[in-house]
Amino acid sequence: MQTSERELVARCLAGDIDAYSHVYACYERQVFRYAYHLLGHREDADDIKQETFLRAYKAMHGFRSEASLQTWLLKICGNLCRDRLRSWERRNIDYHAQEDMEVQQTALRDDPYHVVARSQTGELIFTALRNMPAPQREVILLYDIEGLSYAEMALVLGCSSVSIKMRVFRAHRALKERITALQEPTE
Repeated sequence: MQTSERELVARCLAGDIDAYSHVYACYERQVFRYAYHLLGHREDADDIKQETFLRAYKAMHGFRSEASLQTWLLKICGNLCRDRLRSWERRNIDYHAQEDMEVQQTALRDDPYHVVARSQTGELIFTALRNMPAPQREVILLYDIEGLSYAEMALVLGCSSVSIKMRVFRAHRALKERITALQEPTE
């Protein structure tokens, strides 16, 4: 963990609200993007983002410096998203099918990855990604979009680095298969 991050955590633990505001400002966009891509629904992603930072604030005393703040926050966010997805499965809710394309464009307008999504290839990739099972989509998001290392991903997902390497390989293969299937002409 970087010295400035250690100092920031120490200030948060000392009750410095400005320090926690700085944590929020630094990571809220990443947390939102991660939740949005996992859930596919802007309002739920915003709820999860807020809940992530609330839980992190309450649990800051339990933060261990073996991980970065980003990794710790994404782990909290990922757990909340998985809980939300399980809740939807129990109630048979599919928000991906209900998401309006205009709402998606508004949500991603300022996101640098939206630039790629505007191209035909980008749209194809995001369509394939949205339709992947949540665990595979999560691996792609953490590795390719958030740029986490295998070790950081292992901390977020609660598994070994060796299994992460295999998950990344399988998720990339599944994404490639989905893209290929989308590119094939329908009869």
